Amino acid sequence: MALNDPILAPLLDAHDARLREVALEMILVEHVGPVVARILGQYHAPALPKDEAEDLAATINLRVVRRLQEIAGDQPIERLDDYVATVAYNVVYGFLRRRFPERTRLKNRLRYLFAHDERFAMWEASGAIVCGLAQWRGRPPLRGSITRDEATPAMRDRDSPARAMVALFEKEKGPLELDDVVRLAAEIWQIREAKSAESRREQPSERRSPAVELETREHIAALWKEVQQLREHQRSALLLNLRDVKGTNGLALLLLCGVATFDEIANAIGMSAEQLAEIWNDLPLDDNTIASTLGVSRQQVINIRKAARQRLARRMAMLNAPSHK
Repeated sequence: MALNDPILAPLLDAHDARLREVALEMILVEHVGPVVARILGQYHAPALPKDEAEDLAATINLRVVRRLQEIAGDQPIERLDDYVATVAYNVVYGFLRRRFPERTRLKNRLRYLFAHDERFAMWEASGAIVCGLAQWRGRPPLRGSITRDEATPAMRDRDSPARAMVALFEKEKGPLELDDVVRLAAEIWQIREAKSAESRREQPSERRSPAVELETREHIAALWKEVQQLREHQRSALLLNLRDVKGTNGLALLLLCGVATFDEIANAIGMSAEQLAEIWNDLPLDDNTIASTLGVSRQQVINIRKAARQRLARRMAMLNAPSHK
């Protein structure tokens, strides 16, 4: 019978809620986090902006935590890394499919072509999918550099994708990462996303139902409680740079929702209410200003805030997952 990954032994052997929580935290930090970071690191802006990547990481953590809490002997996780990678790729793919439907269709079309036309091949290199002419299989990818202006008539023929791809690879003189080929093809074939696909997020001005408002307030309250458990420098680096969906002072949302008072926010940052009032209109602060305030370097601010966000993502995933006795 298949057994669970030995990495999960501390979780499976825990006999009370506290030990399970400690074991789960350890697994998220030491094993789940690095896999998620590696996979999300393969996608870069504008396809996956930093704030979106953080949201996706939280979603992946939540799904993994739920699965770990429901783990049973008859449904083991034989390799945790493989399971986390599968969840991560599914979450990212779902996001990209919704945000970039035209590019996703193009990628699927090219992937099918490379998998079924004997002139082409696909293989993996350094965690990325590489494609090219069949005789190049196994070679490391180059970086695609052709622009639309440099494209030949054959490369511009989107109705004959195989012919176009042969011309593209011959022009580049080597294999490319699949995402690179999709980028070049989208540019050469002038494939654009519809405006409606770029604006599907709810606008701040849209009216929400009372149920959604309540759920939002409860989520912010839970998040605020976890923020207060962070170390002082982590709270400061996070809160002084906190932004809302419009990029403005995110701390105001805590006040508007009645989650925290002005004095409580100031105390969390390590300031007096008077000091916070003096800089309120300048929030969110840039990293250099925060570094000066905290007496650390700009890179330290970035690292401290990153650690705080990762901690919050793990904690919120654990809180939002269904509880089990």
